[in-house]
Amino acid sequence: MKNKFLIILMSFSVMVAFCQNETFTKKFTRTKVLKIDFSKIYYKKTGEKIKENEFVKLVKNNPNLQIENIIGIDGEIEKYLVFFEKNIEKKYRKKRIIKGDLFPNFIAKTIENKRIELKNYKGKIIILRFELEANTFRFKKEEIKQIDLLINKIEKKEEKIKSIIFFASNELDIEEGFDLQNSNFELIPNSLNFHQKFSITKFPTTIIIDKNGKLVDYFTCMEDINLNKLIN
Repeated sequence: MKNKFLIILMSFSVMVAFCQNETFTKKFTRTKVLKIDFSKIYYKKTGEKIKENEFVKLVKNNPNLQIENIIGIDGEIEKYLVFFEKNIEKKYRKKRIIKGDLFPNFIAKTIENKRIELKNYKGKIIILRFELEANTFRFKKEEIKQIDLLINKIEKKEEKIKSIIFFASNELDIEEGFDLQNSNFELIPNSLNFHQKFSITKFPTTIIIDKNGKLVDYFTCMEDINLNKLIN
């Protein structure tokens, strides 16, 4: 039964965009396959918990079944909310954090298993970079070099700036692809849930958070980042 369900889920997961083990659709777009914790599945409308066998039937019988991930502060999925409405992107897409708003706290672990919590860096400029693969052409390595150069020009940079990259890649891919020596960036692997939590849909995206923890802006052009102005 479980093996049968996994096959069903693999095709279903293309629609709901879940992620753990990598696969490819017929359109050659990259997606992921979900390993579900069945203790976390609920109906969105009623809040009622859904049993495993009931969920299997829902997947088989409802082509418009949609699932919304509720992602916690640590990037882990707290709940899967099931609903049947169409046009999920327009109706249920999480809103981006707006410029000037307080950026939500998060807890993440680096590739070196170091714990990072955003609130601990209040008083510093925070640079958050969102990337996909670390070991393919998708990784804009030259832009990371540019940002590192900007950071290295700042006097007492360790006291003023914290820089982090959220990679969708796993640890092995990051170790293979990230070969920049003495980079200022902390590297977070397996970060697709954080991408979703913060509504990042274009890659790469760079976010700047000010000393008070408020979002400065989303940047796609490195020339627009003026760290000296932000620090002063």
